[in-house]
Amino acid sequence: MGMTGIYYVEKDNLQTVLAGDPSRPDLDIDKTWSLIADMFPDIPFVPVQDQYKIDSQLTEFGTFYLPPHQVAQMAESIPVVRQREALEQRIDFDRWKASTQQSPDDVEDNAMMIFFFAINENDTYEEIVEDYLMPYLNQVFDLYLDAASKGQGIVFAIF
Repeated sequence: MGMTGIYYVEKDNLQTVLAGDPSRPDLDIDKTWSLIADMFPDIPFVPVQDQYKIDSQLTEFGTFYLPPHQVAQMAESIPVVRQREALEQRIDFDRWKASTQQSPDDVEDNAMMIFFFAINENDTYEEIVEDYLMPYLNQVFDLYLDAASKGQGIVFAIF
């Protein structure tokens, strides 16, 4: 499954975004959204949990919203979680790789997200994590820091 994750920053345009008529997205993180969600189950940088889900015309696959006060709270954690050592503790490349090579029936529920990001048998840590995931993750952190500094909320949608 090749589902893409898109962020929109709420700039007095929430109703427009939810109606399915937004301007261009503020950030497209491609398929890394599922890996980031798996890395941060405790901090919803990719807020795909039911508690953040909202009704929307934007996409049939899911739209999620974090109001400005939650974006600000999350931004406070970024300096710590962005440190290389902290990130490496959250990256479980071997589990990600093993999970994508199993059938969905054999994987625990909290690992189902990983199926949206298929890792091939020949993919290396450097290709997936260093070259692909990390640039997107840094963009997500920057998006949250910027939105928090301006008192804005964030909409995340899966396409």
